[in-house]
Amino acid sequence: MAERIDRKQLKRPDEFQVVAGRAMTWMVANRGLVLGAAGAVIAIGLIGWGFSAWQGSREAKAGAELAEAIELQSRPISSEGSAQPGQETFASKEEREKAVIAALEKVRADHRGTTAAQTALAEIGFHKLKGADAAGAQKDLEQFLASAAKGHPLRPFAQESLGYALEAQNRLDDAKAAFEKLRDLELPARADYQVARLALLQGKPDARQQLERVAKEHPKDLDVVREANERLELSSLPPVAPGQAKAPAAKPEPKEAPGKKPQGKKQK
Repeated sequence: MAERIDRKQLKRPDEFQVVAGRAMTWMVANRGLVLGAAGAVIAIGLIGWGFSAWQGSREAKAGAELAEAIELQSRPISSEGSAQPGQETFASKEEREKAVIAALEKVRADHRGTTAAQTALAEIGFHKLKGADAAGAQKDLEQFLASAAKGHPLRPFAQESLGYALEAQNRLDDAKAAFEKLRDLELPARADYQVARLALLQGKPDARQQLERVAKEHPKDLDVVREANERLELSSLPPVAPGQAKAPAAKPEPKEAPGKKPQGKKQK
């Protein structure tokens, strides 16, 4: 009869990682003995198996820590009153943001070379861009794009975010070059839209025609078409004259306290 696996056994993934690492260390230290006893093919096969298993366990542990770091983003703010009973909360959005970035940085530091660490780097770049740290976001996103695999699912988002980070620093030519690289990621519609949007921002005379072409040439990319049409609508609005301000809203009449009748003027 097969042995029954209990919960304690299922919760010991790190033990195999340690054993595999020790096996690899022992084989390297005693490779002469191993080769003499079992032959080179068997030894190489065992070492390869041990490394593969250790690497897989390392990736799994890094992925679990990354999931915990990302989960922090969904934790509620205590003042919003949306927390479930017993759920951990943050005092403010700023405190939550700091905790998320610190957790992502820990994943990078503890699990260098893993896919999870690369993903954490991209996430840090996204957070910095959202927090108006364009230069910091640019550095992290460029590092991610230089090291991540071509098939990494965050690569398209990182490439577009890099364009925004450069644009925020008023490096519009560099931003355009970054957006153009979206074509290499099989996103020509987004590349055309971003280039046309930058042309509109720079006041180029053919910017509106570029946006119109985006909607015509990529009708199936509904999100891109919607964004292009919105930009066209905004560009058709009359510009606000310098110094022009909205008329101040009328001061509301004071309301009487509930249940209290208005009092008339006292007669002399």
